[in-house]
Amino acid sequence: MTIRRKFIIGLSIVGVIALGSFREFLFIHINEQLFALWYNETSRASDYIPWLKRLDYQTLYVSKWFLTVLFSVLFYAATNGVLFLIFQRHFWKILGVLYAVLFLGAGVAMLIGYLSDTISQTYIIARFFMGIAQSPLPLMIMIPGAWLKAEP
Repeated sequence: MTIRRKFIIGLSIVGVIALGSFREFLFIHINEQLFALWYNETSRASDYIPWLKRLDYQTLYVSKWFLTVLFSVLFYAATNGVLFLIFQRHFWKILGVLYAVLFLGAGVAMLIGYLSDTISQTYIIARFFMGIAQSPLPLMIMIPGAWLKAEP
């Protein structure tokens, strides 16, 4: 493996981590703004996101659902890209199964919560599954998994 290729792989991994940091920053400040709006308090949300303070509660709340899906898709694509750089083949099917299990787990948890009127308890489980989908964790799982699969 050439030094250039190692550098690109390392830079790609840093990119996935940076995506996770950006996602965390964005969601923390959306939650801060939601808190301020709900309790009619002064917002401590970052001024680096100026549009955040102009949105109403409902718009911000709904935007979190769309952003969750968007960041999951971005992490899926980034993870698949890094895996391709490392192994010179795509893992979109295996990664797709992993993400389908995460989405399905979150969906089942929410459904059980709605049906049993325990949404406050099951939401934590759904959030856990979706948190994994929006993180570098699938990449961290897939790299050793792909190496083990490639071994004779």
